[in-house]
Amino acid sequence: MKAYRFVHLNVHSHFSINDGCASIRELVDAAIKDGMPGIAITDNGNMFGIMEFFDHVSRINIERTEKGKKPFKAIIGCELYVAKHGPKEQKDGHKDLKGNHLTVLAKNLTGYKNLMKIVSNSWTDGFYGSPRTDRAELEKYHEGLIVLSGSAGSEVFYKISYGDIEGLEETIKWYQQTFGKDYYMELQRNVGCDYNSYTPSDFMLDQQKVNAVLMQKAKEYGVKVVATNDVHYVAPEDLTVYNIQQCYATGKTMEEYTAQMPFESRWLRSRKEMCELFSDVPEAIASTMEIYNKVEFYDIRHAPIVPGIYIPNGFGNERREKEDNYLEYLSFSKAKQIYGESLPEDVTDRLKFELQIIKLRKASGYFLFLQDVVNTAQSELGVWVGPGRGSAAGSLVCYCSGITKIDPLKHDLLFERFLSTEGTMFPDIDIDFDDEGRERVIEWLQQKYGKECCAHVVSFRTFSTANAFSTVARVSQMHTPETLAINELLSGYSWRSIKNYVKYEPEIRKAIRKVGNPLRNAFANTAILERKICGLGVHACGFVVADEPVSNWAPISTCSIEDSKGNEQLVNCTQYDGWHVESSGLIKFDFLGLKTLSQMRDICESIKVHYDKDFDIEKIPIDDERTMELFQTGQTDDVFQFSSKGMQKFLQKLHPTCFEDLVILNCMYRPVIMEDIPTLIKHKKSKKGIKYIIPCMEKYFQDTYGIIVYQEQLMMLSRLIADFSRGESDLLRKAICKRKMDVLSVLKPRFIEGGMKNGHKKNALEKVWNEMERKGLYAFNKSHAVCYTWLAYQMAYLKANYPEEFKQVIEKYNSD
Repeated sequence: MKAYRFVHLNVHSHFSINDGCASIRELVDAAIKDGMPGIAITDNGNMFGIMEFFDHVSRINIERTEKGKKPFKAIIGCELYVAKHGPKEQKDGHKDLKGNHLTVLAKNLTGYKNLMKIVSNSWTDGFYGSPRTDRAELEKYHEGLIVLSGSAGSEVFYKISYGDIEGLEETIKWYQQTFGKDYYMELQRNVGCDYNSYTPSDFMLDQQKVNAVLMQKAKEYGVKVVATNDVHYVAPEDLTVYNIQQCYATGKTMEEYTAQMPFESRWLRSRKEMCELFSDVPEAIASTMEIYNKVEFYDIRHAPIVPGIYIPNGFGNERREKEDNYLEYLSFSKAKQIYGESLPEDVTDRLKFELQIIKLRKASGYFLFLQDVVNTAQSELGVWVGPGRGSAAGSLVCYCSGITKIDPLKHDLLFERFLSTEGTMFPDIDIDFDDEGRERVIEWLQQKYGKECCAHVVSFRTFSTANAFSTVARVSQMHTPETLAINELLSGYSWRSIKNYVKYEPEIRKAIRKVGNPLRNAFANTAILERKICGLGVHACGFVVADEPVSNWAPISTCSIEDSKGNEQLVNCTQYDGWHVESSGLIKFDFLGLKTLSQMRDICESIKVHYDKDFDIEKIPIDDERTMELFQTGQTDDVFQFSSKGMQKFLQKLHPTCFEDLVILNCMYRPVIMEDIPTLIKHKKSKKGIKYIIPCMEKYFQDTYGIIVYQEQLMMLSRLIADFSRGESDLLRKAICKRKMDVLSVLKPRFIEGGMKNGHKKNALEKVWNEMERKGLYAFNKSHAVCYTWLAYQMAYLKANYPEEFKQVIEKYNSD
C-alpha cells in the first residue's frame, strides 16, 4: 500500500471570522482520522484560536502517549496581511486597505513569540480594513519563522497576474534574503472533488499560470515549492455552509453569492487526495513533511505571571520569600486591628493554615496584588468596592488584607472551598466596583504598570441555534409559514442544539414531513453553523495585568467598547479568550462594574449631606429592626436580589428574623431547589417536623432548618460523619455539584466505611449519601450568598431608614 505523507499548512478555522466554518476540534480530529501527523492553523490576520488549538492537541497527546502512539504536532501559524505600498502606518485610501496574504508558521518558541509580536502590532498599529504588518516588522521578527509565499491574494500572485515579473523577482529576493531556506513558494490547485474531469474556471486558469511561473522562479532562485489547499471547512459537503457564512458577512442571498465565484475546493483534503492532486510535483508534497520536521515540539503555556507590587525592605531577598513574608505581616497586623492585639486562638490558627496553603501554591504575590488594587481603589481613587463575591469570602487572609469585607469565621465559611493544595491555577478572586469606579481602577493600573502591560480580554459572539437557522433560511430565501414558526420556537432555549430540537419537538418533525428536503437541508446546515463564531466582543469583566508587555505572552487585538458614559473607545484585548488566556501565564482578573454599588454610593453621599457626615454603611447593625420589618413585609422593590414579586411573596411567608434567614432564601430562590421553600417555611415556624437521618447532622443543618442549602454543608458533613480530609471533602463537593459519577463511585465506599468506623449504621449512611447526592446537586456557594445577601441587606437598610434618599437615587437611575 502506498504511503501518503502530507501535512496541511494553510488552514482556517471559524476564528477566521465568517470565513471558516470548522472548529479547531473538528479540524484536528479530521486530520488525525486521516492519519496526518500534524496540522497548521493559519487564521486570517489573527491567532484567536491558537491556545485552544494547543490545549486540545496537548490533551490528545496525553492519550496518544499512553497508547504508545507518536504525538500529533500542532503547527502554529497565521495568514498575515502585508501592507501593499510601504509601512503599515500608511493608511491613504483604498489602495492601502487590507493587504497581501502571507502564510507564516512558527517553528519554535522564539518563532511563536515573534509571530505574536507581528500579529499584535498589525492590530494596534497597522489596522486598516484588516490588521496589517509590513516588511520592516517581518525583518525585525524573522527569527524562528517559516514563510510560505501565500495563496490567491498574495504579493507574488498579484505580480504574476499583472505581468510584473521584475516586481516578482524583487519580492522573491527580499523574502529569500530575510528568511533563507525557511522561505517556500506556495502552490495551490483549486479544483473540485473529481479533479480529473473538472472543467477549469477562469480563476483556475489564472492559478495554473501563477503556479507555472512560481515553479520556474523557484528553480531559478533555489527556493523550494510547497503544496497547500487553503482549507476553510472540513468536508466537501460543508461548502454550502461556508457560502452561507459569506452571505451573512456580505448581506447577500445564496443566489446572489453563487452567481459570482464561490470557492469549491477549500475542504480538508485527505493525504491521498493531495498527493494525487500534486502527483506531477512530488517535491511540493515532500516540502510539507520537511516543514513538519522543521517545526519543533514546544510548549506555549506558562506558569502564572503575577504583577509585582512595592514591598518595603526587611522581608527577605528573593521575590517569593519577600511576598510570603509581607503577606503574613499584613494579614496578622490587620487581624490585630480587627480582633484586638491579643488574637483569639481560632484567628491565629486559621491565618496560619491559610498562609501555609497560599505559600505552597506560590500565590502570595497574587493576594498582595489584589489587596493593593482594592485598598488603593477605596483609599485613593474614591471607588466603591463590594463585600466580595464567589468563594473568596471564605478566606480570612482576604478579609484581613481588605480584599473582602465578610468575616469567614463569623459566618462559618470554608477556606478550602476557595483554595486547596491541589491544582496549579490561582483561585478566582472576583471584585465588584461601582460602574464609574471600575474605569478609574483600570486607568490607574494602566498608569502604574504601563498601557502595554494591560489589556482587556476578547470574547466571541457565536451563532445560537435560532440565529443559525434564521441565517440559513434568510440567505436561502425560505420565506414560509413553517420557517417563521420554527424561528419563534428556536428562540426559546439558546442552549439547545438543532438536533435536540428535532428529536424532542413534535412541531418541528411535523414541519419536516410537510416541507421535506429543503427543511432537512436547512437543519443540516444549521447543525454545522450553530456555535460557530460570527463576531468579536470584549469580556464583560476580564482584565490582564503584567510586569512586561502583554504581547510577550499572548497576541493582542483591538475592539470597540462603550464606557459608562456611553462613549465608544478602542481598547487592546488579548486574542485568547477567558477560557484559554490563563494557559499563557497571564492572569485574568475579573473586575466587575455593579450598578448597585453606584446606587449605594449616591444614596450614602446624600445621607452625609442631609443627615450624618460620618455615616458609614459598613458599620450598620446586622439586626436592624426596620430593615428586618421591610424584608418581612416584602417591601423590597429595588432591593438588590430581593425585588421580584416571587421573592417578595416568599419573604412574607417566611418572615425572616435574622440575617441567616435571608441568606438561605437568597440561595433557594432558584430553579429546582425553590421547590423546597415551602418546607423551609414550615420548618421555620415549627422545628418539630425536622428529622435527621443521623442525629449529629443537626450540627450543620439546624441553621438551615434541616435542608441542604450550601455546598459547604456537604463538605462539613463528610468530615463529621466519615472523617473526610479537607481535600477529600472539597473533592466530594465538586463531584456532587458537577455530577462526576466516576469520582462519586470512588468516594461513596470511602464515606460508608468511614461512617461505619464512627459507629453509624450502613443503611443510615446510604440514606445520607443519597440525600447529599440528590439535594447537593442544587446546593449553593455559601460564601457568595453571604456576600451578596449583605449587599442586599445594606440596600434594604438604606430603604428602610432613609426612604427619601433611596427613592430619589433609584428614580434617577431608572430614568437614566
